[in-house]
Order: sequence, then C-alpha cells, then structure tokens
Amino acid sequence: MKVAIPRFREEVAPCFEYSANIAIFTIRGRKVVAQRGFPLQSRDALDRFRLLRDQQVKTLICGGVQDFFEDLLRANGIYVISWVSGSVDELLDLFLRDRLSPGGRSTHAGPASPAPDK
Repeated sequence: MKVAIPRFREEVAPCFEYSANIAIFTIRGRKVVAQRGFPLQSRDALDRFRLLRDQQVKTLICGGVQDFFEDLLRANGIYVISWVSGSVDELLDLFLRDRLSPGGRSTHAGPASPAPDK
C-alpha cells in the first residue's frame, strides 16, 4: 500500500494544491519499507491527481485541500485524511496505528480512522 503526504520541510504542507514536494511511502505489514520524494512542478490539480494515480497511492494525508480535488480523489479510490497538521513522521506513525482522523494533529491521538487494508 502507498501513502502520500505533501510536505513543507518536515511538516505536512498546509495546502495540498500549493505544496512543492510530496513524499510517497510504501507500507507493508504496518511498516514503512520505502520512501520516495517528488518535487511538484505543476500546480494543476489534475497533474497532482495523475501523479498519485500513476504511483498507485491508496491514501493521501494532507492539510487543506479543495473540495473538488478531495471529491476527485475519493471518486477514484484514494482515501483522503484531510485537515491534519504536524510532522510527517508523527502523522505517519498515527496512521500506521489507526489513530489518525481528519482534522487531527500529530500531538492528538484521535479515534481510529477507517483506513483501508494495510
């Protein structure tokens, strides 16, 4: 399974559409087995969608995201956990433990999220 997190330095980027970089993590057995970073040259939402689709991303963890884009992702089978904030490492850890929910912070362990199979 692949999880994508747009980043600004070591934090989740505040807005997916304007982030300059995205990290894509490959997860097996609730452990990260690979990580790859992608610079995001285009601000076009469809280019960002194509990258996620081509990389076979199943979950996007992000800060702010426009409703249109979130709907497009969900309609194409990508689970979206939006409006979160905190460090990429902490958010990924919460996700791996099924403790990340939309609108959450890395310092807050919310209820288990309905994440897809890992």
